[in-house]
Amino acid sequence: MGKRHLSLGKIKNIATPLLRSCKRGANHVGLPFVYLGVALMGIFYFTGLTNYNLLLLLPLLLILMGIVGFVHQEKSKNDY
Repeated sequence: MGKRHLSLGKIKNIATPLLRSCKRGANHVGLPFVYLGVALMGIFYFTGLTNYNLLLLLPLLLILMGIVGFVHQEKSKNDY
C-alpha cells in the first residue's frame, strides 16, 4: 500500500467548520463555564479532593475562561 499524505487543503477543509463552530459557541459559554467551575470546586471540596493541585486547576481554568467569555460577549453587545 502507498502512503497517504494529509495535504494542507484537507486540513483546511476539516479545521474551518470546527473553528467556525468554536467561534459561534464561544459567545454562549461564558456563564455556564463559571457555573461548571464553581460546581466542580464544590464537588472537590465535599469529596475531599482539595489536596490535589492539578484537580483544582481545571475548575480555576473553567472559571477564568467563563469570565473572559462573558466579558467578551458583553463588550460585543455594545451595551456597556
